[in-house]
Amino acid sequence: MDNSNEVLKRFYTQKSKYLVLREGEEVKLRFLWAEETPNNYDGGATTLIRYHVEVNGKEQLFERSSRSLAQQMANIPEGKLIFIKRMGEKGKTRYLVRMAE
Repeated sequence: MDNSNEVLKRFYTQKSKYLVLREGEEVKLRFLWAEETPNNYDGGATTLIRYHVEVNGKEQLFERSSRSLAQQMANIPEGKLIFIKRMGEKGKTRYLVRMAE
């Protein structure tokens, strides 16, 4: 990426309490804890998992309804450094989780 892209990415990630991954992007983070929460996009008819993570020293939220992601994260102890990579877009999105340490 050129310098402008890095500046803009840093700006929107530092200003948001939510972690956003673009297709193909991988991020190293610390898994803090998880909770179940109503899905605001459908009026609470379904639930999401809200992952509390730390990215570059800042706590952020990562909300997903993916059961596959939850299954992978169930094997990660709280406090561990991990990598999460997003593959695909919209209904074809998958996440790959692996230990960083």
